[in-house]
Amino acid sequence: MSPGRRRSRRWLPCAGAAAFLSLLLFQSPGCRETGTGPASRSQQTVAGLVFAAGDTLIFDGWDLDPYNYTVAASHTTPLWRVLAVDDAYAAAGSVTSIIETPPPGALPPKSDTLRFRFLPSGDIYRFGFIAQVLARREGIRLAPAWDRVAAFSLPTNAMWVVGTVDSAGQDTLRGTVVGDQGYFTAVVNGVHTVVHGYEVSLISLDIDFTLVVSDSPPAILVEQELSTPVANGYLRTLASLTKH
Repeated sequence: MSPGRRRSRRWLPCAGAAAFLSLLLFQSPGCRETGTGPASRSQQTVAGLVFAAGDTLIFDGWDLDPYNYTVAASHTTPLWRVLAVDDAYAAAGSVTSIIETPPPGALPPKSDTLRFRFLPSGDIYRFGFIAQVLARREGIRLAPAWDRVAAFSLPTNAMWVVGTVDSAGQDTLRGTVVGDQGYFTAVVNGVHTVVHGYEVSLISLDIDFTLVVSDSPPAILVEQELSTPVANGYLRTLASLTKH
């Protein structure tokens, strides 16, 4: 089911307990509830994400048009499969390597390898995140680095530097953990499940990216990059998770 047209990085609110229960069967993973739960406290409670080799995550994906509406005809179902959780890569250990496989017929058709570091503190590093965004959107080649895309070790609404967005170092991508509590739905090991997610906002002059994660079960729930004058964005929401 398409999550519908979206103008901003916020998700539609779920009204009350009845709406919350109805999420399980009727709502897409894009629905969230704001509140004063654990994520609203001054200190985050997200633990380190722990995956196992063989875990798979299947997403519903859409392109966004220049006004940040989802393009229904662009729907795809990319798959992430955890290859290893103890790799060493780019001078770092405890690296989780994930093979991203596009759906049949997608362009480009080849698979890609994503590298993450999920620290026990809750911080998340992704290798080459900024470089990949710039290469996809603007064709700019920037040296890849370990970019800190989430910092749950910091208090709510604390800001950190993810990295520089241009070779001159003039534009800085900064991150903030949004304090609102969110609930999402996904099929976890074959069972429709309500999952608690935490939202991270990554913003620079030219990038507006939202990441939503869960540590129980560990999963990336949402990736959304808003459109800019130079390139359209995209939206991915977790459809199913298989844990080993």
